[in-house]
Amino acid sequence: MGLETGRIEEKLNRAELLVLHEHYATEMRASLDFAHRNLSFYTGLLSAILAALLAGILKAGSGDLRALWLLSGSGLAVWLAEVGYSTVKVFYHRFIDAYLTLLNVQRMLRLDDSKWIAPGIAPPFIPSKYGGFVAQWTGAVEWLEDHRQLNAEVAKQAILEEQMVTPASALRYLRGKRPRFRAITLRDARITMWAFELASLLLVPATIITGLS
Repeated sequence: MGLETGRIEEKLNRAELLVLHEHYATEMRASLDFAHRNLSFYTGLLSAILAALLAGILKAGSGDLRALWLLSGSGLAVWLAEVGYSTVKVFYHRFIDAYLTLLNVQRMLRLDDSKWIAPGIAPPFIPSKYGGFVAQWTGAVEWLEDHRQLNAEVAKQAILEEQMVTPASALRYLRGKRPRFRAITLRDARITMWAFELASLLLVPATIITGLS
């Protein structure tokens, strides 16, 4: 009897789920915010490096071997672009973890059921089309509804794979052919960093020609 009581006490109650809901809502917002902040930081840093490299090339005279030192700047820009993308990816992974957990907690609390309210409480003024009163990420919810057989870990990996970019898919994306899963943070970060890497590599022959001509 004592063991059964102990087991009952260990079960999550509604108050504890509400604490978890607040925690993961905060974690989701913070992780996405950090992902965007890091993307903005590396975008600004790489823009400054490329501007400095271009100014150095234009300032150097023909045959000035000192211009070859600028090659290290191109290498640094490529390295920083990869570091920037990896940093954004870390925080975006945390965002997806928090988002999926938050959806589970909302379902457990029945926040997606506008009828699950105590007597005397009015229905929501603008209900969600998915039920309840909490605004949802439309693309993600619809995608998850179509992949009900997935567990949280498989769903996370599948969501991230939807945002993995190849050069061919990047061109399709830039031409306006949007993927079915409408999430762009990681995809845009990859395309942005590739653009900086390409610009850095294009400056390499210009640097060599300036230094050796």
